[in-house]
Formats: sequence, structure tokens, C-alpha cells
Amino acid sequence: MRKFIGLFPLLALGACDTPKIPITGTRIPVVTYESSVKVDLDTKDKSVMLPLSELGRDWPQQGGSAGHVMPHFSLQETITPQWTASIGAGNGDGRLLSSPIVKEAIIYALDTEGHVRSLSASSGKTLWKADISPEERGGSIIGGGLAFGEEKVFVTSPHAEVLALDAKSGKILWRVPTQSPVRAAPTYSDGRLYVLTISNQLEVLDAATGKRLWDHAGITEFAGLLGTASPAVSKGVVIVTYSSGEIYALKAENGHQLWTETLSATKRPDSLSSLSHIKALPVIDQNTVIIIGYNQKMAAYDLRRGEKLWERSIGGLRTPAVIGDFIFMVNSQNEIMCLTRDYGQVVWIKKLESDIEHPYKVIWDGPLVANNKLYIVKASGALVALDPTNGTILSTTEVGAPVSLAPFVAQETLYILTDNGDLIAFR
Repeated sequence: MRKFIGLFPLLALGACDTPKIPITGTRIPVVTYESSVKVDLDTKDKSVMLPLSELGRDWPQQGGSAGHVMPHFSLQETITPQWTASIGAGNGDGRLLSSPIVKEAIIYALDTEGHVRSLSASSGKTLWKADISPEERGGSIIGGGLAFGEEKVFVTSPHAEVLALDAKSGKILWRVPTQSPVRAAPTYSDGRLYVLTISNQLEVLDAATGKRLWDHAGITEFAGLLGTASPAVSKGVVIVTYSSGEIYALKAENGHQLWTETLSATKRPDSLSSLSHIKALPVIDQNTVIIIGYNQKMAAYDLRRGEKLWERSIGGLRTPAVIGDFIFMVNSQNEIMCLTRDYGQVVWIKKLESDIEHPYKVIWDGPLVANNKLYIVKASGALVALDPTNGTILSTTEVGAPVSLAPFVAQETLYILTDNGDLIAFR
């Protein structure tokens, strides 16, 4: 005879429940989350110096380049909104996971209904529109992204496809299936297109024809965060990070493995931050690879040999800005910090506002470095400029709508894409 232990008491308690009376007052978190990251004593007297800003830079793919190294962008001292244009459908049933791209004064954007638009960077006027959804499938999409190369706009799709569009007309030149849906933007470099699917499959295609050249697979994960990191490519080496925490360095020519590492999970007080998922884009700066995992692991490796140069107990979802001798980043505890590139030492750290009801929720995105300022955005809809030497807030500009993607700069214009699909240009 089976015994049902504990079931009756639960039912009895449920039957005796009295109506709940809402408690008034200000909510405060039951548990506070104090940062374990401290400023390193060796950097006490270190001055943060940035390289000169660069004029005339485009934003042809996620992270600004195939290696995801963002330069110190040129931007005017004071910027104001110049125009606002819709790229189509925003967050709702679908989700925007990648920012638009900019090449030669033309903006290309993918909305959440599978439409790619080309817009004028000077006015925001739509130049052409293309529907990338398969004939038998429509509706909202989650993720996907764009990259520019060879006068083509390459599109990855959650419909498990990769497409190439003519940049001038939007005409579909080729489309090929992938083994599973794709939520990350593709990476273009030297005639090859690198596509990472949600099942941890890296597929490398010929950019001219869409022909598959080689592929690579990581461990399949059944739990993870929404979104994956586009591969980084530099000096003939591909760095691909999987949601399993695996890191692979592969030869761009044929996929031959050069080295592999893992950002192993660390036991944390909540199950979410124990995930080994790597969502921040890997960055290749000269001969150094910088990786940030969500599970409080951050490390730098030698590009060719895979030798670990340093490791810190710092986690995050946002792609760091590696500028000169310094790394600027937002971590998983809503803090912004500056570290040294060579040793990972913390120069300064500043606490940003958190969601009091969800302290683990990261509500900031960025940073971006332009005109000797750090730019970040707040999820509720604000553009914040900070002093890169110490993290002091210099200005705050209300955007007027929620924002989930980092700002980006092209040709002395700063862009913000809101969650409702509006693109705002600041000059």
C-alpha cells in the first residue's frame, strides 16, 4: 500500500488560507549582494590614459569588427538626438538580440518579424525592405543578426537559415539551412562567414556562395541564457565560445584545433549564475583573447598557444570595451569597472543602480568608449556618460523607451535601438 506522506497537511493548510492583505511601504531585498571585486593595491596610483580617438569608423558587424575590438570612437563633446526611425517590429512575442550595423552611411537592421531594412544614416529614411522568413513560416522571431562584407548583408535567422542580401537592393542572393536555429549575428572575415547555432554548432560558409567549408561542435547544453556569442576572428584564428563554457581556438582556413579551454562553473548562491554560459562576445586584441563568462569567471589567453595569462573571479553578460591598456566592462552585479589589459588588475569599480526586486538582473548594457567618455544604457531607457578615469557619472539623457542593447557608434554618430524598434541617432 502506497503512503502519501505530507500531502494531507498541505491540502489542509491550503483550505485554511485567509485572504492576503497587501503590505504597503518600500520593498527592500532580503539578501544583499556585496561585491567581492576590490580595487588592486598595485593600481592605486595608476592613471587611465586612452589612445587617440579614430575618425571615420563604421560598425559593419557586432562588436565593431571581426575581432570585437572596439576603437576609441570619435564623437562630438555634446550630442543631441537628430532623428528617430522605426526599423520595424520590436520586442514582444519576438526579441531583438543584435544591434543594427552601419557601412558607408547606410544602416541595416533586422526586426522581430523577419524583415531587414536599409536606412539612410543621414536621415533615417528607409531605402529598401526585405522579408527573410521562409514562405511556410512567418510571425515573430527571437534573435538573429547581421554582418556586412563583399557588398552583401549577411543575415542569420532563428528559422535555421543564413542568407546573403545584395546591399544596394535587398535582393536575396543565396540562402542555406543550418543544423538548428541561430540567435547570434554572424561574423564575416576574409571571405568566410562564421555562424554559431543554439545547439553549439559552428558552421563556416563561403561568403560568395553560401557553400559550407567546415564545421565544429561543442557540448550540447539544455539549459542556458537567451542568446549566444558571435565568434571572434583575427590573424587567421577563430575563437568560438559555447554555452557549455568551452572555448576553442581554430584555424580559420580549415577548422583545425589550436587549443581549447573551459570557463568551468563556480558554485553560486543562485542556480542562474552557476551557468557556464558565455554570452559576452570574445575579444581578440593583438595576441590576447579576453573571455567573460556569466559564472564569475573572466580570463585572458595567448591567441596562438592558449596559455592562460590571467584569471579573475568576475562575471558578466556584456561585451567589454578593450581600449589601449585597459578593459572597461559591466559585470553581473551591475557594477562598471576598469581593469588593466595585461594583468586583469582592477583600477576602479563603481556600483550602478540595480533592480531592488531582482538584484541579479543585469539592467545595464555597454560600455562604449567615445570622445574620452564611457557610454552605457539603462534598461528603463537612459543613456549615461561616465568619466573613464574613475567611473564618475558625467551626464544622463532619457531615451523615452526601454533599451536592452548596447549603444554603438559609426561615422561620429551614436545610435541607440529601443525595445520597441525605434532607432535614435545622436550627433
